[in-house]
Amino acid sequence: MHRKKSIAVVGSGWAGATAARTLHDAGLPVDVYEAASSVGGHSRSEWLNGVLYEPNGAHIFHTSNEQVVQFVDRFGLRRPYEHKVVAAVPIDGEGIRHLSWPPQVSELEGLPQWPTIKREIAALPETASGEDFESYVISLMGPTLYQLFIRGYTLKQWGMDPSELSSSFAPKRVELRTDGYKRLFRDAWEFYPPNGVNEIIEAVLRPIALTCGAEVTAKDLPDLERQHSAVVLTAPLDKFLGEDGLLEWRGIAMRSRYVPTDPEGTETAAYVVNYPSLDVPYTRTVESKHASGQVIAGTVVSEEYPGAPARHYPVSTVDGRNERVNLEFKARIAALSGMPIHFCGRLANYQYINQDEAIVQGLTCAASILENL
Repeated sequence: MHRKKSIAVVGSGWAGATAARTLHDAGLPVDVYEAASSVGGHSRSEWLNGVLYEPNGAHIFHTSNEQVVQFVDRFGLRRPYEHKVVAAVPIDGEGIRHLSWPPQVSELEGLPQWPTIKREIAALPETASGEDFESYVISLMGPTLYQLFIRGYTLKQWGMDPSELSSSFAPKRVELRTDGYKRLFRDAWEFYPPNGVNEIIEAVLRPIALTCGAEVTAKDLPDLERQHSAVVLTAPLDKFLGEDGLLEWRGIAMRSRYVPTDPEGTETAAYVVNYPSLDVPYTRTVESKHASGQVIAGTVVSEEYPGAPARHYPVSTVDGRNERVNLEFKARIAALSGMPIHFCGRLANYQYINQDEAIVQGLTCAASILENL
Protein backbone atom coordinates (compact mmCIF):
# COMPACT_ATOMS: atom_id res chain seq x y z
CA MET A 1 0.00 0.00 0.00
CA HIS A 2 1.41 3.39 -1.04
CA ARG A 3 1.73 6.17 1.46
CA LYS A 4 -0.34 9.23 0.64
CA LYS A 5 2.71 11.42 0.09
CA SER A 6 4.00 9.19 -2.71
CA ILE A 7 4.59 10.97 -6.04
CA ALA A 8 3.50 9.51 -9.39
CA VAL A 9 5.69 10.18 -12.42
CA VAL A 10 4.18 9.40 -15.82
CA GLY A 11 6.97 8.75 -18.34
CA SER A 12 10.60 7.68 -18.05
CA GLY A 13 12.44 9.89 -20.50
CA TRP A 14 15.03 12.37 -19.25
CA ALA A 15 12.48 14.75 -17.71
CA GLY A 16 10.50 12.10 -15.85
CA ALA A 17 13.54 10.14 -14.74
CA THR A 18 15.29 13.26 -13.44
CA ALA A 19 12.24 14.43 -11.50
CA ALA A 20 11.73 10.94 -10.07
CA ARG A 21 15.34 10.54 -8.92
CA THR A 22 15.48 14.03 -7.41
CA LEU A 23 12.32 13.39 -5.41
CA HIS A 24 13.61 9.96 -4.34
CA ASP A 25 16.91 11.44 -3.19
CA ALA A 26 14.95 13.96 -1.13
CA GLY A 27 13.33 11.06 0.76
CA LEU A 28 9.97 10.81 -1.02
CA PRO A 29 8.54 7.52 -2.30
CA VAL A 30 8.08 7.67 -6.07
CA ASP A 31 6.29 5.45 -8.59
CA VAL A 32 7.18 5.74 -12.28
CA TYR A 33 4.71 4.58 -14.94
CA GLU A 34 6.06 4.05 -18.46
CA ALA A 35 3.83 3.19 -21.44
CA ALA A 36 6.66 1.59 -23.44
CA SER A 37 8.43 -1.66 -22.64
CA SER A 38 11.68 0.12 -21.75
CA VAL A 39 12.88 3.45 -20.38
CA GLY A 40 14.63 6.23 -22.27
CA GLY A 41 11.81 7.85 -24.19
CA HIS A 42 12.78 9.67 -27.36
CA SER A 43 16.52 9.35 -26.62
CA ARG A 44 16.69 5.57 -26.34
CA SER A 45 19.05 3.37 -28.37
CA GLU A 46 18.67 -0.12 -29.82
CA TRP A 47 20.94 -2.80 -31.29
CA LEU A 48 21.09 -4.48 -34.72
CA ASN A 49 23.52 -7.39 -35.15
CA GLY A 50 25.31 -6.10 -32.08
CA VAL A 51 25.68 -2.55 -33.45
CA LEU A 52 24.26 0.38 -31.49
CA TYR A 53 21.84 2.63 -33.40
CA GLU A 54 19.14 5.19 -32.59
CA PRO A 55 15.56 4.48 -33.70
CA ASN A 56 14.44 8.09 -33.12
CA GLY A 57 17.34 9.90 -34.75
CA ALA A 58 20.62 11.32 -33.49
CA HIS A 59 20.89 12.30 -29.83
CA ILE A 60 24.07 14.00 -28.66
CA PHE A 61 24.23 15.13 -25.07
CA HIS A 62 25.50 18.71 -24.85
CA THR A 63 25.18 21.40 -22.19
CA SER A 64 26.78 24.40 -20.56
CA ASN A 65 24.86 23.82 -17.33
CA GLU A 66 27.19 22.64 -14.57
CA GLN A 67 24.31 21.36 -12.43
CA VAL A 68 23.22 19.12 -15.31
CA VAL A 69 26.76 17.83 -15.79
CA GLN A 70 27.01 16.96 -12.11
CA PHE A 71 23.69 15.11 -12.31
CA VAL A 72 24.51 12.96 -15.35
CA ASP A 73 28.05 12.28 -14.15
CA ARG A 74 26.60 10.48 -11.10
CA PHE A 75 25.14 7.87 -13.45
CA GLY A 76 28.05 7.38 -15.81
CA LEU A 77 27.38 9.84 -18.64
CA ARG A 78 30.80 11.36 -19.06
CA ARG A 79 32.50 10.11 -22.25
CA PRO A 80 33.55 13.21 -24.29
CA TYR A 81 32.49 13.55 -27.90
CA GLU A 82 32.69 16.34 -30.50
CA HIS A 83 29.72 16.43 -32.86
CA LYS A 84 30.26 17.66 -36.42
CA VAL A 85 27.58 17.57 -39.10
CA VAL A 86 28.02 17.73 -42.87
CA ALA A 87 25.52 18.57 -45.59
CA ALA A 88 25.47 16.77 -48.94
CA VAL A 89 24.81 19.81 -51.14
CA PRO A 90 24.19 19.40 -54.89
CA ILE A 91 26.32 21.84 -56.91
CA ASP A 92 25.32 22.49 -60.54
CA GLY A 93 27.70 20.84 -62.98
CA GLU A 94 29.66 19.26 -60.15
CA GLY A 95 27.48 16.80 -58.24
CA ILE A 96 27.37 16.41 -54.47
CA ARG A 97 29.80 18.34 -52.30
CA HIS A 98 30.06 17.64 -48.56
CA LEU A 99 30.09 20.95 -46.70
CA SER A 100 30.04 21.77 -43.00
CA TRP A 101 26.77 22.42 -41.24
CA PRO A 102 26.27 25.15 -40.15
CA PRO A 103 27.74 26.69 -43.32
CA GLN A 104 31.28 28.03 -43.04
CA VAL A 105 32.08 31.11 -45.11
CA SER A 106 35.63 29.86 -45.68
CA GLU A 107 34.25 26.75 -47.41
CA LEU A 108 31.64 28.69 -49.38
CA GLU A 109 34.37 30.73 -51.07
CA GLY A 110 35.13 27.65 -53.19
CA LEU A 111 31.61 27.37 -54.63
CA PRO A 112 30.78 28.56 -58.15
CA GLN A 113 27.95 30.62 -56.58
CA TRP A 114 30.40 32.47 -54.31
CA PRO A 115 30.26 35.87 -56.08
CA THR A 116 26.48 35.95 -55.62
CA ILE A 117 26.69 34.61 -52.05
CA LYS A 118 29.33 37.23 -51.18
CA ARG A 119 27.12 40.08 -52.42
CA GLU A 120 24.14 38.74 -50.50
CA ILE A 121 26.11 38.36 -47.27
CA ALA A 122 27.42 41.93 -47.61
CA ALA A 123 23.84 43.19 -47.91
CA LEU A 124 22.50 41.34 -44.85
CA PRO A 125 21.02 43.35 -41.96
CA GLU A 126 23.04 43.61 -38.78
CA THR A 127 20.53 41.42 -36.92
CA ALA A 128 18.46 38.62 -38.42
CA SER A 129 14.70 39.04 -38.02
CA GLY A 130 11.33 37.87 -39.29
CA GLU A 131 8.26 36.23 -37.76
CA ASP A 132 8.30 33.28 -40.14
CA PHE A 133 11.14 30.79 -40.57
CA GLU A 134 11.86 31.61 -44.22
CA SER A 135 12.13 35.37 -43.71
CA TYR A 136 14.35 34.94 -40.68
CA VAL A 137 16.78 32.56 -42.38
CA ILE A 138 17.06 34.65 -45.55
CA SER A 139 17.85 37.68 -43.37
CA LEU A 140 20.56 35.56 -41.70
CA MET A 141 22.35 34.11 -44.75
CA GLY A 142 20.76 35.40 -47.95
CA PRO A 143 18.56 33.68 -50.56
CA THR A 144 21.23 31.59 -52.30
CA LEU A 145 22.46 29.82 -49.15
CA TYR A 146 18.84 29.45 -48.04
CA GLN A 147 18.09 27.58 -51.27
CA LEU A 148 21.25 25.45 -51.08
CA PHE A 149 21.07 24.40 -47.42
CA ILE A 150 17.63 25.12 -45.96
CA ARG A 151 14.54 25.29 -48.15
CA GLY A 152 14.42 21.70 -49.46
CA TYR A 153 15.37 20.22 -46.08
CA THR A 154 12.66 22.27 -44.34
CA LEU A 155 9.98 21.35 -46.87
CA LYS A 156 10.76 17.66 -46.34
CA GLN A 157 11.09 17.93 -42.58
CA TRP A 158 7.87 19.83 -41.88
CA GLY A 159 5.67 19.07 -44.89
CA MET A 160 4.74 22.75 -45.19
CA ASP A 161 6.21 25.88 -46.68
CA PRO A 162 8.90 27.45 -44.45
CA SER A 163 6.97 30.74 -44.59
CA GLU A 164 4.21 29.08 -42.51
CA LEU A 165 6.57 28.05 -39.73
CA SER A 166 7.40 30.24 -36.77
CA SER A 167 10.92 31.65 -36.59
CA SER A 168 10.97 30.96 -32.83
CA PHE A 169 13.21 27.88 -33.12
CA ALA A 170 15.49 29.30 -35.86
CA PRO A 171 18.08 31.05 -33.62
CA LYS A 172 18.89 27.72 -31.93
CA ARG A 173 19.04 25.73 -35.18
CA VAL A 174 20.42 27.94 -37.97
CA GLU A 175 23.70 29.82 -38.12
CA LEU A 176 26.17 31.23 -40.66
CA ARG A 177 29.72 30.91 -39.36
CA THR A 178 32.79 32.98 -40.09
CA ASP A 179 34.98 31.73 -37.24
CA GLY A 180 35.92 28.27 -38.58
CA TYR A 181 34.33 26.51 -35.58
CA LYS A 182 33.11 23.19 -37.01
CA ARG A 183 31.43 21.49 -34.06
CA LEU A 184 27.65 21.79 -34.27
CA PHE A 185 27.22 22.82 -30.63
CA ARG A 186 29.11 25.48 -28.72
CA ASP A 187 28.37 24.09 -25.26
CA ALA A 188 31.09 23.58 -22.66
CA TRP A 189 30.36 19.85 -22.32
CA GLU A 190 29.43 17.27 -24.92
CA PHE A 191 29.01 13.54 -24.24
CA TYR A 192 27.96 10.37 -26.02
CA PRO A 193 27.41 7.19 -23.98
CA PRO A 194 29.12 4.27 -25.77
CA ASN A 195 26.27 1.87 -24.89
CA GLY A 196 23.46 4.34 -25.52
CA VAL A 197 21.42 6.46 -23.15
CA ASN A 198 19.23 3.57 -21.94
CA GLU A 199 21.74 2.30 -19.40
CA ILE A 200 22.21 5.85 -18.04
CA ILE A 201 18.49 6.38 -17.47
CA GLU A 202 18.20 2.86 -16.06
CA ALA A 203 20.86 3.84 -13.51
CA VAL A 204 18.93 7.02 -12.67
CA LEU A 205 15.79 4.98 -11.99
CA ARG A 206 17.41 1.94 -10.37
CA PRO A 207 16.16 2.49 -6.77
CA ILE A 208 12.71 3.66 -7.86
CA ALA A 209 9.51 1.62 -8.33
CA LEU A 210 9.07 1.38 -12.11
CA THR A 211 6.17 -0.13 -14.06
CA CYS A 212 6.67 -0.48 -17.82
CA GLY A 213 3.79 -1.17 -20.18
CA ALA A 214 1.52 1.07 -18.09
CA GLU A 215 -0.21 3.71 -20.18
CA VAL A 216 -1.76 6.27 -17.84
CA THR A 217 -4.59 8.50 -19.07
CA ALA A 218 -6.96 11.05 -17.58
CA LYS A 219 -9.35 8.22 -16.70
CA ASP A 220 -6.75 6.94 -14.22
CA LEU A 221 -6.55 10.18 -12.23
CA PRO A 222 -9.02 9.08 -9.52
CA ASP A 223 -6.93 5.96 -8.85
CA LEU A 224 -3.73 7.99 -8.86
CA GLU A 225 -5.22 10.48 -6.42
CA ARG A 226 -6.04 7.71 -3.96
CA GLN A 227 -2.42 6.58 -3.91
CA HIS A 228 -0.38 9.73 -4.57
CA SER A 229 -0.21 13.33 -3.47
CA ALA A 230 1.07 14.77 -6.76
CA VAL A 231 1.63 13.76 -10.38
CA VAL A 232 4.49 14.62 -12.72
CA LEU A 233 3.06 14.28 -16.22
CA THR A 234 5.47 13.97 -19.16
CA ALA A 235 3.03 12.36 -21.64
CA PRO A 236 1.47 14.07 -24.69
CA LEU A 237 -1.61 15.87 -23.42
CA ASP A 238 -3.96 15.15 -26.32
CA LYS A 239 -3.31 11.43 -25.93
CA PHE A 240 -3.61 11.67 -22.13
CA LEU A 241 -7.07 13.22 -22.57
CA GLY A 242 -8.14 10.61 -25.11
CA GLU A 243 -8.26 13.22 -27.87
CA ASP A 244 -5.44 11.87 -29.99
CA GLY A 245 -4.53 14.02 -32.97
CA LEU A 246 -5.76 17.41 -31.77
CA LEU A 247 -2.15 18.57 -31.53
CA GLU A 248 0.00 18.64 -34.64
CA TRP A 249 3.25 16.69 -34.45
CA ARG A 250 5.79 15.98 -37.16
CA GLY A 251 7.11 12.45 -36.94
CA ILE A 252 10.03 10.68 -38.55
CA ALA A 253 10.60 7.08 -39.58
CA MET A 254 14.12 5.71 -39.42
CA ARG A 255 14.86 3.04 -42.02
CA SER A 256 17.91 1.29 -40.63
CA ARG A 257 20.12 -1.16 -42.49
CA TYR A 258 23.12 -3.19 -41.45
CA VAL A 259 26.25 -2.69 -43.56
CA PRO A 260 29.24 -5.07 -43.30
CA THR A 261 32.48 -3.25 -42.44
CA ASP A 262 35.73 -3.98 -40.66
CA PRO A 263 35.64 -3.46 -36.85
CA GLU A 264 36.64 0.20 -37.04
CA GLY A 265 34.91 0.93 -40.35
CA THR A 266 31.99 3.25 -41.12
CA GLU A 267 29.87 3.77 -44.22
CA THR A 268 28.93 7.47 -44.38
CA ALA A 269 30.88 10.72 -44.22
CA ALA A 270 29.80 11.59 -40.66
CA TYR A 271 27.53 10.63 -37.77
CA VAL A 272 24.89 12.92 -39.29
CA VAL A 273 24.75 13.87 -42.98
CA ASN A 274 22.03 16.32 -44.05
CA TYR A 275 20.42 16.01 -47.50
CA PRO A 276 18.78 19.35 -48.37
CA SER A 277 17.91 18.39 -51.95
CA LEU A 278 14.31 17.51 -52.76
CA ASP A 279 15.70 14.84 -55.11
CA VAL A 280 16.56 12.76 -52.01
CA PRO A 281 13.44 11.54 -50.15
CA TYR A 282 15.03 11.49 -46.69
CA THR A 283 16.35 14.47 -44.73
CA ARG A 284 19.52 12.93 -43.31
CA THR A 285 21.44 9.78 -42.51
CA VAL A 286 22.49 8.82 -39.00
CA GLU A 287 25.35 6.40 -38.38
CA SER A 288 25.76 6.13 -34.63
CA LYS A 289 29.02 4.17 -34.84
CA HIS A 290 30.79 7.47 -35.62
CA ALA A 291 29.72 8.72 -32.18
CA SER A 292 29.74 5.58 -30.05
CA GLY A 293 33.27 4.58 -31.00
CA GLN A 294 32.09 0.98 -31.00
CA VAL A 295 34.69 -1.45 -32.35
CA ILE A 296 32.68 -4.18 -34.05
CA ALA A 297 32.41 -5.68 -37.50
CA GLY A 298 29.61 -3.90 -39.34
CA THR A 299 27.70 -0.67 -38.91
CA VAL A 300 24.10 0.55 -39.08
CA VAL A 301 23.05 3.42 -41.35
CA SER A 302 19.62 4.94 -40.69
CA GLU A 303 17.84 7.09 -43.24
CA GLU A 304 15.46 9.61 -41.68
CA TYR A 305 12.13 9.98 -43.50
CA PRO A 306 9.80 12.72 -42.26
CA GLY A 307 6.02 12.51 -42.15
CA ALA A 308 5.54 9.40 -39.97
CA PRO A 309 2.61 9.28 -37.50
CA ALA A 310 4.78 9.90 -34.43
CA ARG A 311 5.37 12.68 -31.90
CA HIS A 312 8.92 13.77 -32.59
CA TYR A 313 8.69 17.47 -33.38
CA PRO A 314 6.00 19.95 -32.25
CA VAL A 315 4.75 22.06 -35.16
CA SER A 316 5.34 25.69 -34.25
CA THR A 317 3.44 27.85 -36.71
CA VAL A 318 3.44 31.63 -37.04
CA ASP A 319 -0.01 31.87 -35.44
CA GLY A 320 1.01 29.68 -32.44
CA ARG A 321 -2.19 27.64 -32.64
CA ASN A 322 -0.75 24.40 -31.24
CA GLU A 323 0.84 26.08 -28.25
CA ARG A 324 -2.52 27.64 -27.38
CA VAL A 325 -4.27 24.26 -27.60
CA ASN A 326 -1.65 22.69 -25.33
CA LEU A 327 -2.18 25.43 -22.73
CA GLU A 328 -5.92 24.72 -22.84
CA PHE A 329 -5.22 21.02 -22.31
CA LYS A 330 -3.10 21.83 -19.26
CA ALA A 331 -5.94 23.83 -17.72
CA ARG A 332 -8.43 21.03 -18.40
CA ILE A 333 -6.20 18.36 -16.90
CA ALA A 334 -5.42 20.44 -13.82
CA ALA A 335 -9.19 20.86 -13.23
CA LEU A 336 -9.76 17.09 -13.32
CA SER A 337 -7.96 16.38 -10.05
CA GLY A 338 -7.69 17.77 -6.56
CA MET A 339 -3.99 16.97 -6.35
CA PRO A 340 -1.25 19.05 -8.01
CA ILE A 341 -0.34 18.02 -11.55
CA HIS A 342 3.03 19.18 -12.84
CA PHE A 343 3.74 19.27 -16.57
CA CYS A 344 7.28 18.41 -17.50
CA GLY A 345 9.31 17.63 -20.62
CA ARG A 346 9.07 17.75 -24.40
CA LEU A 347 5.71 16.02 -24.88
CA ALA A 348 3.69 17.59 -22.07
CA ASN A 349 4.99 21.10 -22.69
CA TYR A 350 4.80 20.79 -26.49
CA GLN A 351 8.40 21.94 -26.98
CA TYR A 352 11.40 20.87 -28.99
CA ILE A 353 14.09 20.69 -26.30
CA ASN A 354 17.50 19.13 -25.92
CA GLN A 355 18.34 16.44 -23.37
CA ASP A 356 19.93 18.89 -20.94
CA GLU A 357 16.85 21.12 -21.12
CA ALA A 358 14.65 18.12 -20.32
CA ILE A 359 16.84 17.43 -17.27
CA VAL A 360 16.54 21.06 -16.15
CA GLN A 361 12.76 20.78 -16.42
CA GLY A 362 12.86 17.60 -14.33
CA LEU A 363 14.99 19.28 -11.67
CA THR A 364 12.74 22.35 -11.64
CA CYS A 365 9.59 20.25 -11.41
CA ALA A 366 10.95 18.26 -8.47
CA ALA A 367 12.03 21.44 -6.70
CA SER A 368 8.52 22.86 -7.09
CA ILE A 369 6.96 19.73 -5.59
CA LEU A 370 9.37 19.73 -2.66
CA GLU A 371 8.75 23.42 -1.99
CA ASN A 372 4.97 22.97 -1.98
CA LEU A 373 5.13 19.94 0.30
